Amino acid sequence: MTNRYLRYGDRRFIITRETEARLDRTLKKVYASGSSGHEWLNLYPDSEAQCRLLIAAGVPITIETEPAFDPR
Repeated sequence: MTNRYLRYGDRRFIITRETEARLDRTLKKVYASGSSGHEWLNLYPDSEAQCRLLIAAGVPITIETEPAFDPR
């Protein structure tokens, strides 16, 4: 299994597929016609680690993958 990360500006956050799907929905809202141009995204909604990002038009966001280490 590969590790997946959200790079947001100069920071990197580990994410799950479910978080990536929520990010995709958030981005669609941000870039929708008539949108305010920004939305909040809670990266870890079921965790005590509160981490909210303001997703805004024009802010660079990428998804990075890192192959899992295979010690064989």
